[in-house]
Amino acid sequence: MKYLNLKIKRRSNFCLILFFLVTVITNSYSQIDYFNITGAKKGEIDTTAFEVSQRLVKQSAGLLEQEINPEEYILGPNDVLTVSILSARPKVFDAVVSPDGIIVIPGAGSVDLKNTSLTDAREKIKNLIRKYLKIEDCFISLSKMREFKVIVSGAVRKPSIVPATAVDRVSEIIEKAGGFAENASIRSIKIIRKDSKEPLFADMLRFFVLADKNANPKVLGGDHILVFPKMETEKIELYGEVPQKGAFEYSPGDSLSTLLKFGYGFLESSYLDSVEFARFTKDGKIVNRSFIDLSQWRDKLYSDTKLPNDFPMQSGDRVYIRKIPDWKKDYYVAIYGEVKFPGLYAINENEVRLTTVLDWAGGFKEDAGIESAVLVRQKELEIEDKEMERLRRIPMSEMSKNERRYFEARVAEQRGVMAINFKHILEDKNSSENILLLNKDSIYVPKERNFVNVQGRVNNPGMITYNPKFNYLDYIQQAGGFGFRADDEETFIVKSKGQQFLAKKMKYEIESGDYILVPPEPEITFFEIFTTSLTIATQLMTIFGVVFTIINLKK
Repeated sequence: MKYLNLKIKRRSNFCLILFFLVTVITNSYSQIDYFNITGAKKGEIDTTAFEVSQRLVKQSAGLLEQEINPEEYILGPNDVLTVSILSARPKVFDAVVSPDGIIVIPGAGSVDLKNTSLTDAREKIKNLIRKYLKIEDCFISLSKMREFKVIVSGAVRKPSIVPATAVDRVSEIIEKAGGFAENASIRSIKIIRKDSKEPLFADMLRFFVLADKNANPKVLGGDHILVFPKMETEKIELYGEVPQKGAFEYSPGDSLSTLLKFGYGFLESSYLDSVEFARFTKDGKIVNRSFIDLSQWRDKLYSDTKLPNDFPMQSGDRVYIRKIPDWKKDYYVAIYGEVKFPGLYAINENEVRLTTVLDWAGGFKEDAGIESAVLVRQKELEIEDKEMERLRRIPMSEMSKNERRYFEARVAEQRGVMAINFKHILEDKNSSENILLLNKDSIYVPKERNFVNVQGRVNNPGMITYNPKFNYLDYIQQAGGFGFRADDEETFIVKSKGQQFLAKKMKYEIESGDYILVPPEPEITFFEIFTTSLTIATQLMTIFGVVFTIINLKK
């Protein structure tokens, strides 16, 4: 009975050490949003963000998006026009628009160009020259754009008065003021303009995501740009099978198609026959839930055609797009180690057998340790054991007898490892072990280890060259025989996949890569148990470390 208790104690300690190693290795390999238009991040140092904004402003200074549209460009004070008059004595001169909007043509008079486009200004100047100078051929071009002041205030990093030109857009002026503040609304930007009956509004989300230039208008002298703080409750939400999911700031005029464009359309896996729509009251209760058929939208979302079932959104609306049932595009298995072409292979789940994937990988290399090859089923690893999680938080001394037994049994368990003899399935592809593979299954084939490791109470512990004719006593003899206080009755075999056999009483076959452990007699120290068990556990965990790497490779 004394020997039996010692054996149980030894095995318990071994299991605990093995659990410790598995936990460490697993953690070391564990795998471990709305586009930020504003550039403002929580906790970011304002001076740094301001410097970045100013650098961008300098880099873009003087640059034009494209040639100026003379019908859209409105002349103002300090614009410089070059006038070319073709006559017997050709004349070329610059004319500057005065602060009150007047331009003077020598020998002809002045023209009022206040709030006049470049196209209309050319016609007015030509008419003046024809009338007073009696010359038909003349050409007018804009040679230098004016600079003027624009006021920027509200939720920006540095409210101020900044210089601008008539080709600058609202977003560029905000950058000159340091950019948006963290709490800024990027969709509610008011432009107060002199002589304008109604205020204009800019919408940076529409401009940057939908490329709507009208949502980011050009500025004029005296404009006052007011950036409002963001209203956290004013939002519409999109989730599911879209490239960009999440909450988007709401603005009146948004429709279902607008929200989907904010999400950059659909994924191939989007199930559009029944898109869920939910509308909520202010207290969070659903007042309308419906399913909408958007199957015709997949190729027409960005077209100019009217989309069926489109409708205006309200603040708080939420849309969810489900995945196509049984979508299988990303199903794969991983095979690594001593095969000719290791890597990931796409499969149809429950249609591809183990030997098929081995064939795809080119088969085993000459030095492959086929006996030690393992197949790990990821789906089994993902099953949560709530009882085990609870026990992990309890000290061993506080566990009941049954809890301790359960804990030790689960610690020693090789979760996810399928019991497969790879030699058998190579010899007989119709074998029941030639199983159908599931998504994320992982196969690892180590190198053949042509030795048997003899450890514990032997005179010369270490690795002995594998000999298929040897039994365990032959290997112990090669290791110098039993050592002082060796417990030969309790000598046991640890297989490369973790199985354990009592050397004298159980049926087994010693293979390359196996371990023979000779424990000491009852008077034993914990340090000796730890050292011996750690040697074996470390070798066993090599396989599992690689497998965990493979599993997380695709994530």
